[in-house]
Amino acid sequence: MSANRQPQDCLELEIRSDASLALQVQQKVAFCIQQANAFFGNQFQLPSCNLKQRGRAAGTAHLHKNEVRFNLFMLQQDPTLFLETVVPHEVAHIIVYQIYGNSVRPHGKEWQAVMRKVYQLEPSRTHSFDIPLPKKAFRYQCQCQVHTFTARRHNRALKGTEYMCKLCRAPLLYLAD
Repeated sequence: MSANRQPQDCLELEIRSDASLALQVQQKVAFCIQQANAFFGNQFQLPSCNLKQRGRAAGTAHLHKNEVRFNLFMLQQDPTLFLETVVPHEVAHIIVYQIYGNSVRPHGKEWQAVMRKVYQLEPSRTHSFDIPLPKKAFRYQCQCQVHTFTARRHNRALKGTEYMCKLCRAPLLYLAD
């Protein structure tokens, strides 16, 4: 009987774990806003946050919605690193938008200044987390290697977009299964 309950117990533990991570993200977002409030002597609007981000991005800031989305797959890999780097990165976008509106570049000098001065972090546009494998992968080949395409990129190739290898500069050709 306990063998039958084990998968359910594991599922419950995973759900509790995800809820705990979500709470930690919310608390870090609120803390980042407090840091910005103290630094600027302002009252920035707290963005809503969720763990709905998918794909290659660790997080995104939806400026007009005042919302930040985070990638649970990447958060689970290294929660401490994620909370220390990705959350301030996305909140910095919200802060810059609330100060300057649309008139500045996403990773421009204003965003970089917020990262350095408010959060004491070196600004970085990229992350080092593993990305999830696509649900359906399509293989393409050049002269030097095999490349994996997502369904979206494959469909673009079928419609005529030509992709080239960055290394050998040869066109990528579809390897039909």
